[in-house]
This record gives sequence, C-alpha cells and structure tokens, in this order.
Amino acid sequence: MPAALDGTRIVFAHEFRKQIGGKGFLIATLAIPVILVLIWIAIPVIRGVLEDDVADAGSAASAATTDADQAARRVPIGIVMQARDIAVDFSRFPEFRVYSETTAGLDDLTSGEINELFVIQPDYLATGSVEYYFTEEASESRQRLRLILRGALLGETQSPELRQRALAFPQLQRFTVAEDGEIAADSGAAVAVSFIVGQGFAIALIFTLIAYGTILLQTVSEEKENRMVEVLLTSAAPLAIMTGKVLALGLAGLIQMSVWIAAVILIVPRFAGVLPDIGDIPIDAGLLLLVLAFFLAGYAIAAALMAGIGAATTSVTEAGPLTALVIIPLAAPFYAMPLFLTSTDHWLTRLLSLLPITAATSMMLRLATGRVAPGEIALSLGLMIVTAALLLWLASRIFRAGLLLYGQRMSLRAAWTALRYGG
Repeated sequence: MPAALDGTRIVFAHEFRKQIGGKGFLIATLAIPVILVLIWIAIPVIRGVLEDDVADAGSAASAATTDADQAARRVPIGIVMQARDIAVDFSRFPEFRVYSETTAGLDDLTSGEINELFVIQPDYLATGSVEYYFTEEASESRQRLRLILRGALLGETQSPELRQRALAFPQLQRFTVAEDGEIAADSGAAVAVSFIVGQGFAIALIFTLIAYGTILLQTVSEEKENRMVEVLLTSAAPLAIMTGKVLALGLAGLIQMSVWIAAVILIVPRFAGVLPDIGDIPIDAGLLLLVLAFFLAGYAIAAALMAGIGAATTSVTEAGPLTALVIIPLAAPFYAMPLFLTSTDHWLTRLLSLLPITAATSMMLRLATGRVAPGEIALSLGLMIVTAALLLWLASRIFRAGLLLYGQRMSLRAAWTALRYGG
C-alpha cells in the first residue's frame, strides 16, 4: 500500500505541475476575474448613459402631462420605525409616509394607498433586519432607504460598530401582500438563486469534463501511443498511475473553478453601488456544499470513463469521438428540464438521479428546483462514489493490458481479455 501511494504521489505531482505550468491554464484561470472587473468598470458608464437618455425622455414626457397626472402617479412609501436608537426624521423626505404601527401601514398597503412598506426592526443596529411588504416592488425605494439610514448612522457616531452597520446592506425579509390582504413570504429570489447555482454547477461540470476530461483521455492515449507508459509502469502500478492522473487534473480544474467562484464572491458585491438589489440575494450554504459534492463525484466517474477510453483505444484520433459516450449522458437531464422544473419527484427524474452516469447533473437540477429526501441524496452520492472507484480500477486493468494489445482496435473480446488478465 505505501508503494502504491508513493507511485500515486509521483504521478500526481508530475501531471499537476505539467497542467498548471502552462500559459493556457493561467490565461483561462484569470479570464473570469478580468471579465468581471471590466463589467464592474463598464456598468456605471453604461448606466450613466442610459439614465441621461431616460432623463431626457422623461423631461420631454413631463412637458406633455398635467400636474394632476403627475400627482396621481406619486405613491408614498410606507415606513415604520421600530428601532428607537436611530434618529431619522422621515418628515424631511416627502416620498415616505410614516406609520406608528405596522397594522396601519398594512391596511394602506392593502387599500392601495401605498405599494411598499418598510418596517425597520428594533434590533436593526445589531442585525440590519428590515421587513419589506409590497404589492409592487421597486428597487429605487430600497436604495433610497439604504442611503437615508446610512446617512443617519454615519452622522450620529464614529464608532466602528455603527459605521460597519451603516456601510452594510439592510437584510430584507420580503413579504408579498395580495389584494385581499393575505401576506406571504416571498421566496422568488431564493428559488431563482438556487436554480442558478444548481444549473450553473451542472453546466460547469460538463465544460470541466470537456476541458480536463479530454486532456486526461489524450494524455493516456498519447502515452500508450508513444510507449511512454512502459516507463511509467516501471515506477508505479497501473491503479496508481490512473489515480494520480485523475486527481491531478481534477485538482487543477477545482483550483480554476475556485478562482472563478472567489472572483464572483469578491467582485460581484462591488456591483452593489450600481446594482443595489444584489445585496438582497440569499445564498444557501447547504445547497452549495451538496452541489459541490455531486460535482466532484460526477467528475470522478466521467474522468475514470475518459481514462478507460484512452487506455482501450490505439490512438488519440480513435479515442476522440468516443468522448461523446461520456458527455451525452451527463447532458441528458437538460433535455428533461421541463420535468425537473415541474415535478422533481417524478419517476424519471428520480431514476436519472440514481443512475451514476446521469446522477450528477440530475441531482444538481433537483436540488436547485425542489426538496430531495436526505436518504435519496445519500444513496445517489454513495452509488456514485462506489461507481467511480470501480471504474477507476477497471480503467487501470485495461491500461496495463493495453500494452499487450498494442496496435489492436477496441473490441468487446479485447476488453474482456484486458479485464481478465490486466492484473
């Protein structure tokens, strides 16, 4: 066992250095952060141009409307100030209508006197909690409230705690109010973010496989073709070679994705100054961890299959078209997207979630669009891990026996021979 681990370590170190040492890896890794920075710089410029155009159009339109029409379109914003340790004189801001009780504001919200109601909670200084009730939401009112609260806090004190709260975004608890006065928690943003996370990781898995899985396949096939594998087998076992290659390329891909995710986390919130609503986006850490687990398990299965294809074929040219046998099943759940959106417990979606080759993308989509039973999640992930280990073992046997079959085309008989005598 120590010798096998040592062989895995040697192959891993060699493949990892070779992969991350190229200019292509550096350029691809930095591409997303650079693009996000450029977007960050470009958004204020574009928004300024658009606002100028809107202002010009608004000036022209206002000249053609009456004062009565303008007054009819002005709808106050309701505000209930429950935080007694913040001094804000909302009478200075005519767009706000102050209520002493939440019920009075909700009554006006139901009757149409106002379209939005903000209730600043008593513990705002500690938590930033604000309840937001609306029949018609508008980002301008939220941004206006943020600026007012920020100005009040910064004007009152220079203490680090209050300055930190002033610069942070209020944590909005969103509620929709129906015409009959019924109040419901608004989960639209959370559902949208969950869907984006699940679908984003599923797409990232396919692209990662196309990039790094194809590199793995080409590396194995090329080493067989130029007989370099014979040198490798003198210092490491076939399973150690395969494991080292899969881990090295997987880690390189994970590093690249981590840089991209870190760039999104660090740079995208900077858009808040020009895209204020981004501060309200909820992120479920548990969902992120589950999706990441299925991403890694899905990559392990696909990489083992790619390595097996490379070991069983005689050249890179012959191996290339066979990658579709791995990529198509991973992408298959996207063809059933309407089903995943409407019925995550349908027998077909559950079946795709248990088949190891389709489970990664299927479970990501199901987790993003609905609740999945913990037992089903554990079963699916367990089957994927066992399948990945088994495929890696089979690929290593074919890899060793492939030397004896050098020059022969892939066939079921040759593959069976490799599996029987590959040890």
